[in-house]
Amino acid sequence: MNTDPIFSLIAAGESELMEFKLDSARNEQLAKELGALANYRGGWLILGVSDQREIVGLTRSDNEERIQHLCYAFEPPLQVEVRAVTIQDRSLLVVRLVGNHDKPYAYQSQTRRIYYIRSGTVSREATRAELRRLFQQSAQLHYELTTLWETDWQDLNLTLVGEYLAQYRSLKLEDYSSAEQQTLLMNLALLRDGRLTLLGGLLFGRNKETHLPATGIQVAAYQGFDKAAPVIGNRYFGKPLIQDLPLLMEYLDLYNPVSFHTPVAARLEQRPFPPAALREAVVNAICHRDYTIKGSPILIEFFTDRLTITSPGGLPNTQTLETIKLGLVYQRNPLLVQYLYDFRYVERIGRGIATIYAAMRESGNPEPELTAGDSYFRVALPARTPESRAPSP
Repeated sequence: MNTDPIFSLIAAGESELMEFKLDSARNEQLAKELGALANYRGGWLILGVSDQREIVGLTRSDNEERIQHLCYAFEPPLQVEVRAVTIQDRSLLVVRLVGNHDKPYAYQSQTRRIYYIRSGTVSREATRAELRRLFQQSAQLHYELTTLWETDWQDLNLTLVGEYLAQYRSLKLEDYSSAEQQTLLMNLALLRDGRLTLLGGLLFGRNKETHLPATGIQVAAYQGFDKAAPVIGNRYFGKPLIQDLPLLMEYLDLYNPVSFHTPVAARLEQRPFPPAALREAVVNAICHRDYTIKGSPILIEFFTDRLTITSPGGLPNTQTLETIKLGLVYQRNPLLVQYLYDFRYVERIGRGIATIYAAMRESGNPEPELTAGDSYFRVALPARTPESRAPSP
């Protein structure tokens, strides 16, 4: 009788925590199993054993290097314990995955990020709904608190942080020692485990687009009714939000020009879109976009008859378009919302959509149009009058 504990694991067969693979498996197959186990509760991957529990042994000498290389293809990197064992005169490689609070783990393939999950003894790619549950079930709770790998606290623009603290928290960053500054930044949710959080990178990152590519805001303006019309404006905003938001609002005003209507009693200033609705729709998109989606900026598009704001990510959790219109709001990024409240970009938390509807109604614009899909949420603001968006020379 073989009393080796590894032999006992093999004899018990595959399970949610156990996967067998021959070392002839492709790297992509191994990555799928590693990622799925890590996103479950951890577990074991044993190389050199068939699905039928036959101990075949290893045929390659580089298996440990393969595993380590694959672990660093995940964000964040997987934590594993690797051990070579011999059973029945055959060499095996036992990989133990350690479950921890950093999940979910994303495998970076040549073309995209993939999240794998374990369903019984099957490893597969997570659906968007399953991925949302993964984030909510993890200790992180909100994706804005995930860490940006290959960063440290000096990747924060401390000048911007200091200005924020002085203006909104009545604190002077220079009054703190280096160690005290790091503790303060962790308490502000800008750092975790010595690295920038996604929140810190978005608001104050020194090289935001390096660590968070294409998570900014793209503005385009067309002299017509669709994207086939001539482009009269095109600009990307990819700096930290605390820097870019004032510049963005100024730029949007170029395509929301003032005109004057002179009734009998007074001269009235009018715009195609009420500024309160435009501002609220933009801030709402920033607050509630899905930052798990990389490489897809918020898109603001001006057309002759409307303005559309499209943010990456479908509706969170159990929300529907109807619940949003009723003001029943789920905050996908509550800490980001709080910071924008500090910056006075959010006036009443949870009232964004209601503010848009009220502003459009008061200015005489048609009602906003809300649409959503699995990977986007869009607000369309119809113009009060069909006029050109070209800025005045």
